[in-house]
This record gives sequence, structure tokens and C-alpha cells, in this order.
Amino acid sequence: MKLSDFLAPSRVIIPLACETLDDARTALLERLAASGAIGDLERLLSRVVEERGEDMVAIADHAFLLHYRTDTATSLQVAIGVYRNGIRRMLAEDASQQAPVVAVVVGPPRLAARQLQVVRGLARLLAKRESVDALLDAQSPEAVVRLPMLVEHDLPEQLLVRDLMTERARTTKVDVPLRTAARELISSGLGALPVVDDEQRLLGMLSVRELMRHLLASEVLSDGSPRVPSPLYAAQRAVGDVMTRQVLCVAPEQPVAQVAALMINKDVERVPVVRDGRLVGFLTRGDIVRKLVEP
Repeated sequence: MKLSDFLAPSRVIIPLACETLDDARTALLERLAASGAIGDLERLLSRVVEERGEDMVAIADHAFLLHYRTDTATSLQVAIGVYRNGIRRMLAEDASQQAPVVAVVVGPPRLAARQLQVVRGLARLLAKRESVDALLDAQSPEAVVRLPMLVEHDLPEQLLVRDLMTERARTTKVDVPLRTAARELISSGLGALPVVDDEQRLLGMLSVRELMRHLLASEVLSDGSPRVPSPLYAAQRAVGDVMTRQVLCVAPEQPVAQVAALMINKDVERVPVVRDGRLVGFLTRGDIVRKLVEP
């Protein structure tokens, strides 16, 4: 399939005379609703104002790419708006970003895999300056839909978890002192460590969430002062005492789009990749986003 298969002149706005990204997003969602792609616009609008990080890819000063997987969507469709003067996105402390193109992708959960392919294709396209220039030079919505970069752009092949995962992930063992594992998490910037045995069988997961729940109250990471005296709890705890044994795992042969949807639904940032019960890799939301926006 081609990217142009998901676009129509009725969902292209030139010029998209909106100064802010919020206004541009609303205008494009209204076009999508008018085309029948969204069954309940008000419900979707109440959801998008949350501005979750996973909903948007800001592509330098080229474009804003917004994507929503929602059960209010009846089909997978794309809307594009172009405004030569630039559309502004406000950031913290009066800072802002500006770009001339806004693209919005909506799709139902059953089309999550295809939607990820569309988002990835658009992200790669809009990262190119010549693609943005072509959109700016288009004189009508019909001209946008006929652009060769859209008509000739094949959707990328379906990505598998093995294509993105970190193969040699950091791990820990059940008998490692909790203090040692906690320091490794902090120093490495990791959010979690898979817990394995000597044969790399996955036994559980130690995350910052478990550390906060089990460690901070007893000040294991403090200077050892007895302000909260619990020596047996604080000094003798090992990873195996605290780790969670109910771990969401994925297989290396699973489609990335399927796993991304699962991670969003379950609100998890990272998942171990397991084959025959043994850890073979690690996948994070950041890994997926980086692949989406790479040129």
C-alpha cells in the first residue's frame, strides 16, 4: 500500500490558517470527523487535550505528526495541513517550536499495526526538507494528494521486535543486594532490570516502582542513619525479595506495532523479550519512537 491510499483532498487544508498547534489539531480532526473517520469527535477531543507524549512526533522545524489510536475511529485515515507562516507549539517557560506542516493520523485499535506503518512512513518522509518544500509549493489539496512522494511511497515492511530490541540487556540476579541493584539502576539511568538465573531464564523484574515501594521508606539508599530503624528489612533485602514476578513479556517474532499497542494499553515503558523462557533482549518505548523518526 501507498501513503496516498490514506489521504484524500477533503482531508487536506491549504492554507491551514492556524497560529497554534492546538487550533491546527482541532481543525484537522474536524475534517477527519466530516469524512467519517471519527465517530465521536467530542470524546476524542477530550482525550487529545491530555497531550500524552506518545501522541506526537515533533520533526525538527519541519512538521508536527500527531497520531491517535482510538475506538472512536471508524477507519485509518490521515489529514494534513500546511501553513507557510508556521504553526507554533508552546512549551514550558514561554519557549516554543514552530513548523509549517501538521499531519494527524487516526485509526481504530484493530488497525494498530497498519497505523504504526503509516506513522513511520510519514515521519521518515517529513524528516526530509524536500518533502516539506513540496508540500509548501502545492497549490491545492488535489496537488498534495498527487505528490509523487506520497503516491510512490510504499509503506515499510512490518517491523518485528527483534529488529528494535537491545540484545545484550543489563540484568540482575535474585541474590544481589537490593542496594547494589538500586545503585546500578540510578547510575545507568535504566528504569528496570530483568532478573535472571544463571541460564538466562527470566524470573522477574526490578523497577524503580518496586524500589520506591520497598526501599525509600526504610532509607536503604541513605547514609545509614537510624531515623527509620529497620535493620533486618533494610540491610538484608535482596532483589528476589522485592522484584515483581508478574512480568509482561514479548517474543522476538512479534510485530512491533502489536507490541506498541500492548505497551500503551498496559501503561508499561519497557518489556523483556523472551524465547523459550530465556531472556534474549529488551524493548522500550524509546526504542520504538527512535525507529519511527529515523531518516
